[in-house]
Amino acid sequence: MSPLIPPILQRLPAFIVAILILVFLLLSSGCIASNPLRIPDEEWSQLSREQQLQAYQDQAELDKVRIQARAEEKQAAREAEARIKEQQLMLRRHARYGDLVQCVLEPVQVNYSSKWKTAAPVAFDLVRGETRELSLRDEKGRYRRTGWVSFDEAGQEVALCRQSSGYSSNGCDRLLGTTKEFHRGIQGSIDIERFVRANLRCDLKPTH
Repeated sequence: MSPLIPPILQRLPAFIVAILILVFLLLSSGCIASNPLRIPDEEWSQLSREQQLQAYQDQAELDKVRIQARAEEKQAAREAEARIKEQQLMLRRHARYGDLVQCVLEPVQVNYSSKWKTAAPVAFDLVRGETRELSLRDEKGRYRRTGWVSFDEAGQEVALCRQSSGYSSNGCDRLLGTTKEFHRGIQGSIDIERFVRANLRCDLKPTH
């Protein structure tokens, strides 16, 4: 290893040293504006080259930790989603009357590019606690928008939302009823600003 390379870098693989030196040269030439570790320019200019290279290395380690943390968060989210789906699948397999609801959206109007267009009717069923993506297409199949439908754990609310999570006054609309009302069949109007207008009817799905 060249004696011009600081001892702290001589223990690193050659390709990492090359990357660090390249970043250092780019920063020194002004091609990259920010300093590693958010070190102010005034303080940065007073550091030795070895200290600056150490700062690059520390920044690289921090970036590596952040990337790993994000990857672990995504993996945890995927595992949690898989567990929920498995629980819902088991609930479907062993559902009792009242655990499943079946619904139809008809007639339907969907807002495409600020214009209301008639969409094809949509049927779906849900198990308690389930949230599912729902595709809404115009009758000719030229346009498509996505919404999310859910059936709450208590079995008293079917919701249609613009997004997959969170209820807001202009992002969701819902159909509320008791178990007896869902047993008989219940319907109501769905109106979500700049998204969908429809009639939603639901009843409890028979189980065997």
